[in-house]
Amino acid sequence: MGKGINVGGNSVVSVNLKGQSIVLLVANLQDSINYYKGLGFTEENIGGHIHMNHGAVTFILHEAKQVSDVRPNSSVEGGLYFDAFCYTSPAGLKHLYEVFLSKGVEIVNGPHWSEGWSEMTIRDINGYCIAFGA
Repeated sequence: MGKGINVGGNSVVSVNLKGQSIVLLVANLQDSINYYKGLGFTEENIGGHIHMNHGAVTFILHEAKQVSDVRPNSSVEGGLYFDAFCYTSPAGLKHLYEVFLSKGVEIVNGPHWSEGWSEMTIRDINGYCIAFGA
């Protein structure tokens, strides 16, 4: 349900945000596009920005001017163990695990399977840790 925002007077507008895009600064744009395509993402060029989409998840890839500028939050002291978190179903998570294994993707945490919550984290070619949970 959207949150009502008073825009002046008695007028209230309901705002229902429907998704998010996460910007990933990458070392090599084409290598990153190929990597995510290999994991089942689709490429979309929107106004010169490369969007890699998978369901409701969108990574906007932006090539760094200097490779040393690519510094995932998960790689700095005090950072979380993931840079992005993607939610799916238990069956979807198991399918992703099989895809990751078949593609040689680096799994840095998990998978941890349980009835109430299951999770795993991968590290992509730029060092971003992407967690998946169900």
